[in-house]
Amino acid sequence: MSTTTALTGVGPGRSTSRLPRGLRGLLVSESRLMLRNPALIAWVAAIPVIASVVLGALPATREPRQELNGLSWFTAYQPILIMFSAVLLSVQILPDVLTKYREMGILKRLRTTPASPTALLAAQVILAVVVEVAVAAVMVFVPAAFGAPLPGNMTAFVIAFVFSTGAMLSIGMVLASAFRSSKVAGAVGTVLFFVLQFFAGLWIPRASMPGWLRGVSDATPTGAAVGALTDGVDGAWPQLLHLGVLAAWMIVLAAVSVRVFRWE
Repeated sequence: MSTTTALTGVGPGRSTSRLPRGLRGLLVSESRLMLRNPALIAWVAAIPVIASVVLGALPATREPRQELNGLSWFTAYQPILIMFSAVLLSVQILPDVLTKYREMGILKRLRTTPASPTALLAAQVILAVVVEVAVAAVMVFVPAAFGAPLPGNMTAFVIAFVFSTGAMLSIGMVLASAFRSSKVAGAVGTVLFFVLQFFAGLWIPRASMPGWLRGVSDATPTGAAVGALTDGVDGAWPQLLHLGVLAAWMIVLAAVSVRVFRWE
């Protein structure tokens, strides 16, 4: 991908004191490039959305299950599928894009244009947030049209989602900052994706995990995220433990990414 087209027509007179120079142009360019990415559309959006709709449309998956502590398969897996999309976008697609831009010298060349290199980072983060919000909204409201329940505490669900999204993006920015090769970043991101999905409960739902394993899951960003989202789905407020874990991961990893990030 390239940001060359984003630089056309971006001049000092069009920037503002509040926004990085060239942000608007880069947002337009990067959004077009993102929409042309079939992996993004298939894995980040289509697959989790389809899975969520299918689960929500089947009456049997909406029945409470004793082995899931009273949750249905739908309510147990809806937060997991939301995290599936968020983790994939944050730890694989975002680092891949930024490390390729570094390898291609785009970040370095941006310094010689009216556009700010910071604008590219801001554009990537903004677009990632927009995609995650859109996908999560579809996974919540479309199944409801087929009879699936909405989150019992929508405010709590939104709070949990905000914390979760921040933590996932911080992980992605560390990968984008720490590795100079897109191949290495992609390989590490793939391994990390499966580890994070395990603790999120993709293969073993958190409600079915033994106590010690659930305790480990609670300390991971995806485990805490799914726990907080599940509380919102179930009509409760997120546990302070889960929000605290997410906030800690977000703050620490954001600081690390700023510390180790290099433009070249």
